[in-house]
Amino acid sequence: MVSFGWKKKIDQSVVKRSREEFEKDAKDVVDEDEIIIQNGEVDWLSLAPKRNCTVALEDSLAKAGRLKTEGGTLAEAERYWEALKKWDEALALTPKDATLYEMKAQAYLQLCEVFPAVQSASKAVQLAPTWWEAYQTLGRTHLGLGEVKLALRSFSKAFHINPSDQELWEEDLQWTLSLLRRKQTMKDQLETVVQQSRISIRTVEEESEESASESTALSDTEAESRLVQFTSGSDEKHEGEQKLRRLPGNYVQMRDTG
Repeated sequence: MVSFGWKKKIDQSVVKRSREEFEKDAKDVVDEDEIIIQNGEVDWLSLAPKRNCTVALEDSLAKAGRLKTEGGTLAEAERYWEALKKWDEALALTPKDATLYEMKAQAYLQLCEVFPAVQSASKAVQLAPTWWEAYQTLGRTHLGLGEVKLALRSFSKAFHINPSDQELWEEDLQWTLSLLRRKQTMKDQLETVVQQSRISIRTVEEESEESASESTALSDTEAESRLVQFTSGSDEKHEGEQKLRRLPGNYVQMRDTG
């Protein structure tokens, strides 16, 4: 059977001697560190604690530019919804980029999404009030909405900012003016047709009233003639009855036995 007991203690002199040697070595190390610090030879960066960190490969502007370029490439390939997604990601990084809103408006027009196109173009004009292409795109969105006068106003502002652009003058401003003139011409023609129809309706009503009055007069005349005929016929009947009542002298009248 194993018996348990206290372990034999180490001699106190040995413990004391070991402690003194350890304190002496530690003091020498501390003295050396103080000398290095006083001389300015310490590297504080090496003494700083290490932290887990990731280095950004690109900043927000660079990423937004990359997303904008990718969206433009997708739009050229007619992949408009994917392009819109890229531009929305870019706007999350650079929300005040008017070119992104202008490109979104063009993509929405290609997709026949007129109301989002107007909103995006209006935002582009709000962010860049001196950019003529934003007004041009806004005018085209107004044309898609059927607002010809608003489109003409936007094209006029764009041409006022950049009067040297031939495409803006011919394909946008002049064409919108022709649409406005055509609309006015059709409106005048419609008013003329309405006036003519009103005149014809009045003529028909007058003719119907005249025919009604003539028919009323004829009916009155026929009634009078019939009344005259009836009156003359009744007179002749009375005369015949009177003639029948005047019996000849040799006529024997039979007694009514019924």
